[in-house]
Order: sequence, then structure tokens, then C-alpha cells
Amino acid sequence: MILGLPNNNVQRIRILNLILFTVLYILRRPADALYPAVWNEDGFFNIPQALDYGWSSLFIPVNGYLIIPSKFITLLSLSVSGLFYPEIAYLLTLIITLLVMVIITSSLVDLPKKEYLPLIIALLPYDPEVFSTPLYIFWWTSLLLIVPLFSGSQTSGILSSGIKISATIIGCLGSPISVLLMPAIILKTYIKRSRLNYFILAVWSGLSAIQMYFSVGEVGNEMNLLTFSRAFPQVIGTYIMYNHFFSTPNSLSYLFSLMLLLIGSIALYCTLILKKYQFLNTSLAFLAVLSTIFASWLRTNFAVHPFLAGPRFFFFPYIFLSIFLLAIYSLSPPKRKSIQAFSIKGVCLLLLIVSCTTTWIQNPALFSRYHHPLNWRYELYNCLASPDSYDLRIHFNGDITQYWEREYSREQCRQIAQSGLLSHWYELDKTWIQEFKRPPDTRP
Repeated sequence: MILGLPNNNVQRIRILNLILFTVLYILRRPADALYPAVWNEDGFFNIPQALDYGWSSLFIPVNGYLIIPSKFITLLSLSVSGLFYPEIAYLLTLIITLLVMVIITSSLVDLPKKEYLPLIIALLPYDPEVFSTPLYIFWWTSLLLIVPLFSGSQTSGILSSGIKISATIIGCLGSPISVLLMPAIILKTYIKRSRLNYFILAVWSGLSAIQMYFSVGEVGNEMNLLTFSRAFPQVIGTYIMYNHFFSTPNSLSYLFSLMLLLIGSIALYCTLILKKYQFLNTSLAFLAVLSTIFASWLRTNFAVHPFLAGPRFFFFPYIFLSIFLLAIYSLSPPKRKSIQAFSIKGVCLLLLIVSCTTTWIQNPALFSRYHHPLNWRYELYNCLASPDSYDLRIHFNGDITQYWEREYSREQCRQIAQSGLLSHWYELDKTWIQEFKRPPDTRP
């Protein structure tokens, strides 16, 4: 089974984790399920570009990035119904996210305890900024790069090869993280040296070159080695637990950073020099950790925070740190099982458990993110009632007093309201906005 797991017990654990992930995914941003809204660049760029250019807008960069998965959701949602755009986009986002989780926990991926990855990803200590929001689906589809990176030799055939190639294409077209993961895929190709791996490397390199072309001007400014030297302990400290002590680099987070660098370097040495290929996954995960932390630093100069600002930039580093710990945990101990081997496994397991629980035990209020209702159909109705154009309100941070405004012409709003298959049965009139008939200064 290509998308299954051979062991029945493991398969049941996998299904249970996927169910738990779905529940936790919704609970981390419950307001999105209750009253979906249009967010940020989705309303500012994606929808207007979809109206102007149709499906060719897939290839128009946003803020220097190709985010084709996000634009796909925009276009497909408008094809179903512009009137119910937020609800349809939310549903598609949930479905695609679950499909990604199904694929990265399948037999295509040769990672230990991969069936627990959805649960780990849902519980890692970051603000759920990228959860549920259609605009940010590209963060999730980029996780498909886990498939070619950690694919095993036990899955072969045309279908499995096609899925691996497709995962590479979708992952690379989602975000420029593929550029930073190049060292890892090069190492994988060098070790495996199969035709499929060479082909995947070629596809990965070509698409990464395109992403680099668009995103080369989007890095942060005033980079310096001091901020880079603090990047590792900042990520690793807050990964262990978010509180006042770990929110800034300290002696303990520096110690864990040195341990990570030491173990990763040893794994690389064993893989490349000693040819002990059981260390390959650990080496790949280590390179992915380095690359994603470097990418976040390069983009933001690490003026970010896992809860207060830019939490999305902790998404990839935290996930690959978890994979790194799982890879270390899986390293087969010698035939005579040593205390040292069990100690290392115990530390890895303990760090994973602490990372996924302690922050929420300490401050449960951080687990979920909420926003005020901002009714899409009410905004469209006001736009259609305007003589020429209207500044549609678009959620920026979820606070109704702080929002973006994007000027839409009356004709654009008419296009949205009349777009999609459902427009044959539903049209925008006053019956949709009765509960919103109140003075503009008090509207929700």
C-alpha cells in the first residue's frame, strides 16, 4: 500500500493521530471554522489577480514568492462560489492540509515514528498563525518536500515515483524553502544515486532556481553575525518551552545548541566518511534544521517571536527539529544495548514530550488564536451598493479595529458575487445581511 503502513497496529496509530490532528488543527484556530474570513495578501493580491488574469495568475509572485498552492485555492474557491469564498477556501485548506499529513505519514517516507508527526506538528509551541488560513497553505504543501528527502528504497513503481515527483514539484512551487534545503537533497542524491533521485534533484534544482530568481530581493536587512549566533539558541530554547527564561538565548539553550551541532556533525561524518548509512536520515534532518533556521534568520534577521510576531518563521525549524529528534531516537543501538544508547533515546523522547506539552500546561491561553468576525458578504454588499468603488476590509491580525483596506471597483465585486457554480442558485441580496444592518461605526 503506497499511502498505507504495513503494520496493522501502526496503521491504527496513524489513523488515530490523523483524527487527533484534525481536532487540534480546528481547536488551534476555532474562529476560522466558526466564521471564516479573507486574510492579508489573499484579499489584497490573490483575489484581484484572479479576477484580472484568471488561472494564469497562478504564476504571478506575491511579495517575491511563487505561492502557487495558495493561488490554486483562491482560483478554485472562486470557481465554486465567490459569495461563499471564505467558507469554501477554509474547507479546501483543511482538506489539502490533511492530504499532506496523509502523504508524509505514508510508506513513501522512511522516517521512524512518522505516524506521530501530525500530532507533534499540531502541538509544537508556536502561535497557530499558519493554521486554517488559505493564504498560508503553501507552508503546509512545502512539507511535501519531506517525501523526496526521506523516501526509502522499499517503495518502488510508477505510482510511488509519480507521487514523489509530484510532491517535489508542489513543495518547490509553494515557497523558496526548497532553495535552502538544497544541501539536504544533494546529500540524499549522492548517497542513493538512483535514476529517480537524480531526476528529482534536477526538478528540485530547476524550480528552486525559479524561486530564487523571484525571492532574492526579499531577505532582511542589516544582517550580522551577532544575530545569527543567537538564532540557534533562540529557536531551540523556545522549542523546548516558551516562557520568560527561554524566550531569549541563555546558557541552557546555548548548551542544547552545541549538543545539536555536535550530534549532527557526527552524523554527517558517519554518513559521508565512515559510510554508515543508518545515519543518513539524522544527517538530512540536521541539514534541514540548519537550513530552515538560516532561512528564517535570512528573511527576518530574527526580529521575530513564536507567539508575538512572525510565528510562521518558527514553523519549519520546529518541525525539522522534531524530525531530527525522531531520527536520533531511531538509531539502532549495538547488539549489546548500552546505557548510553538508551540515555540518548530517553533524552530525545523527553525533549519531544516537553516541547509538545509544557508550554500549554504553563499557559493554556496561548494554544488557540481567535479573531473578530468580518463578514465577507456584508463587504461585498456595501461594495455593490457603492456608486463606483469601495474599500473592502480585509483581516490583518484578527482585530476588527486594525484591518487592511483594498479598493475594489463595483464591477470587481459584481464579478466575485456572480462567480462560481453556486451563483446559479444563490445571489447577494439583503437577506444575507440582516444581522449586519447597523451603523458603520458599530459593524462587526
